[in-house]
Amino acid sequence: MTGKRTRPRVALLIETALIYGREILLGIADYARIHHPWSIYVEQRDLIAEPPVWLFQQKWDGMISRSTTPQLVESIHKAGIPFVDLNDREDHFGIPRIRSDDVLIGRMAAEHLIERGFQNLAFCGFQGESWSHRRFQGFEETVNQRGLTGQVYDSPWLGGKPLRWGVEQERLVKWLSSLPRPLGIVACNDARGQHVLESCRQLNLKIPDEVAVIGVDNDEVMCRLSDPPLSSIAPNARGIGGLAAELLDQMMARTGVPEMETLVPPIGVVPRLSTDTLAIDDPLISEAVRFIREYACDGIRVEDILRQIPISRSQLEQKFRKEIGRTPHAEIRKVQLQRVMQLLGETELPLKQIAHQTGFPHLEYLNYFFKRNVGQTPGEYRRHCGKRSGPAENLLPDASRSGAAIRKE
Repeated sequence: MTGKRTRPRVALLIETALIYGREILLGIADYARIHHPWSIYVEQRDLIAEPPVWLFQQKWDGMISRSTTPQLVESIHKAGIPFVDLNDREDHFGIPRIRSDDVLIGRMAAEHLIERGFQNLAFCGFQGESWSHRRFQGFEETVNQRGLTGQVYDSPWLGGKPLRWGVEQERLVKWLSSLPRPLGIVACNDARGQHVLESCRQLNLKIPDEVAVIGVDNDEVMCRLSDPPLSSIAPNARGIGGLAAELLDQMMARTGVPEMETLVPPIGVVPRLSTDTLAIDDPLISEAVRFIREYACDGIRVEDILRQIPISRSQLEQKFRKEIGRTPHAEIRKVQLQRVMQLLGETELPLKQIAHQTGFPHLEYLNYFFKRNVGQTPGEYRRHCGKRSGPAENLLPDASRSGAAIRKE
């Protein structure tokens, strides 16, 4: 008679205070539920909290940690415990590690602002944080590739704990007041995005017309409580949790040779009102874009724009390509597609009704157009959205979407 399999005892040193850590924990829980259950230990903790002193008084079959330190790694080696490192603050310790592709996150955020016509760009980060610096690298690479220049501001981070806000805000206000406008700002995370939005309000700057802001993490509560709601890059933290659990399972079973480092790309941009603008100098094109945004899902055509804007079709096409890099027709389709993605991610409406509400006269064409531009069928995208909170902007292939597959180094 075969004995009952013992559940592996797994310790999770992952913060519960931040959305990123909670999403990782959900990914781990998903894996354990689908495959086989673990006996899991996890405690309420901050990211910067030290590993508990009693940790090695217990016997563990495996560990996954975001609070990895050199001392913890040394203890792990001595104990011979299978271990997966998820930290993004320290250097690579030479053990299997999985983390977000922060450079790609920075590129994607910069592209989002550049696509909206912003020529003046800035990055607001946290000093001495590797993850913030890598996001700045991606931002800087993209800005330089486009022949633009970017400004940067950073200050110390306290792992989600409040800064001395009076002093910090005074510095941020001084920095913002010195920058040219209209201005697009990439904040290294959503908390930093809130700091920037609050400082803009102190200066009575119009958001997003004078200053557009995008954060990272897609913390639904924080983003929606921001005024206006904060656009954000959604990292695939839940996917990281699932990959970490799968890797640890293999290590505990002693099967396969783990990769030393795996970079997981972000899901995409979740656009909200803080970047819902286009920095366009030409007033006629600005008016045309506003018209498209308001009526694209009514099934308008380029001819309808020309009835509103005193300009010839050839001039309209030429100016659109110069100002936003697309034709008027492509802009109409882009707005329609964003709305389709939003309805797929946030509602259970049948696809036929979504097609009707977004100005696509034929369901077959919507299916074709969606698959061509998003790389998934509407049904596949909806199932994917079920694993995260809200739809992401991932419409047209560009530099920010390169390397979208998981990269291993």
